Parts: sequence; C-alpha cells; structure tokens
Amino acid sequence: MAAGRDPDKLKVWGERHGVESVTLDLMDVLRSPEVNAIYIALPPALHREWACRALREGKRVLCEKPLGLHADDCRAMIEASRESSTPLLHATGFIHHPRSHAMRACIKSGELGTIRRVTVACTFSSVSERETDHRFSVAAGGGCLLDLGWYCVYATLWFTGLRPLELKAFGTCREVSSGGAWNQVQTIARLEGGAVGVWDCGYDAAGRKWIEIAGSKGSVICDDFLRPWDTSKPRFWVHGQDGKARAETIGEGIEQESWMIQHAALSPLASAQESLELALSTQTILDQIEENAVKTAFTNL
Repeated sequence: MAAGRDPDKLKVWGERHGVESVTLDLMDVLRSPEVNAIYIALPPALHREWACRALREGKRVLCEKPLGLHADDCRAMIEASRESSTPLLHATGFIHHPRSHAMRACIKSGELGTIRRVTVACTFSSVSERETDHRFSVAAGGGCLLDLGWYCVYATLWFTGLRPLELKAFGTCREVSSGGAWNQVQTIARLEGGAVGVWDCGYDAAGRKWIEIAGSKGSVICDDFLRPWDTSKPRFWVHGQDGKARAETIGEGIEQESWMIQHAALSPLASAQESLELALSTQTILDQIEENAVKTAFTNL
C-alpha cells in the first residue's frame, strides 16, 4: 500500500511498481493490517509527527535522515519507539555497505595511529535548478545542514567515535523570499583526543561524497563513501607515511539500499535503540553547528 497527495501521480507510481492499493490518507496506511512497516520519505518537518503515529500503530519505521528538525524531535521519536516497543531506524545508507565496515575496521585496528584529522565533504549543485524543492524551505526542514551536514557529522561519529568538544561554523543562506535555508555550511571542530574535524556541506559545489581520516601513521580515503559511484568497484585507499597507498575493493555489486531494507525488517528493538543514540548525538551536534553558524551567516548574493 502507498499513500500520496497527488492522485494522478500516485496511480502512475502504483502501476509502475505493482502496488494495487493506494490512498490519499496516510492514516489508512498506518492502520492497515496488511502493512507491517512504514518508510517515511516526507520532508524532515513531518518526520516526527508521522514516525510517532506509525510507531503507536505498531508499525516498524524506516525514516529518512535527518530524523527531525532538532534533537528534541529525535528524542520524541526515540521515546515513541520505546513506549510502543517497535523499532525505529533511520535511512542512512552507507553504514549498510561492507566497504564501510572494512574502512571502520581499518581505522579501529590502529594501523593509522592516533587519529588527527577527519575531513568530510558532501555537496551537490543540481538542487539549485529546482526552485520548488523542499530543501529551500526552512519550514519544511530544508537546507544543506540537515540534508548533507547529517552525513558529515554522522560519518565522523560512526567511523571514529570521536565527538566534538567545541566547534566554529559559518555559512550562507538562501534569500529570505525562498525560506532562508542553508545553502552551504563549513564547520571546524576540536574533537576528542586532540583530533580536528572539518565538515563541508552545500548545494553550491559539484557532487562530492568524500571522507579522509588521517592518523599519525596513515590515512583512509574514500571519494564516494555515501554510495559507490560504480557499484562494481566500491573502493577506498589506505595511505602510509612512505607515500605508498593500497586500494581495497570490498562488496562488489552490493546495493546498500537493499541491505538497509533487510536490516530495517529484521533489526530487534534493542539494536535499533542503540543505533538511535548515534542519531541523537548527530542531531545534537547539528543543533550546535546551526546555533554557531547563525552568528556569522550571510545571505547569498
């Protein structure tokens, strides 16, 4: 069963994907005995409301990132999951690819030495051509900070476990008439253990999904960590102090979205709740970045 706002588009989508039952009322889906899981792909401002409703109806929830507009939304969703004893998971795809786990194992092994730098860049410019996109509306939860900054922060926490002790941020916003959403945000953070984090997200540069984790003895680099440019070549590189590098190819042909769906379907409540703690930390840090960036923000010319 699928729900949507536009009956014509919904009908076409249903026919294309073999979905016989469609409705304009989301509650029809939540209450249907034929439905046991809900995927929420609505704009972020609607995540909290509909995730909590679905959880209270006993439906597993796979919710797009970010989980909410602020950490308070995330806390409310986690509480709804606990109260209903129903798993809530977020749709952050890269953590379900074997390559990501191989990269994290390399980082955790100590091969890189003490972590000194974490640099993450997530940008794409094609959204600028779509003026009606919800990403340009603050009310809808738009802006690159929640959309792409989520990846920068979450990846840092997931790969290294290092949290920021303090941070400085600045960015540019869209014109007031288009909602004032963040167009680009740059952050530098002092991380635990003396490391430095540099996070770059925005809609003003070509597509980048880059991460580098550099230690005192070597570094791990991946230029498409969010999702392989070519699923047949999911690569990353390990660089040593001698300038030599080795390429690792892990998980050829794997579609991480399929693995994510399987995880959402099978994950027990305890495992889901543990994963949500990292999501809450991510949202809390994004709140801090926005609070800091607002002080130095300027409007795009």
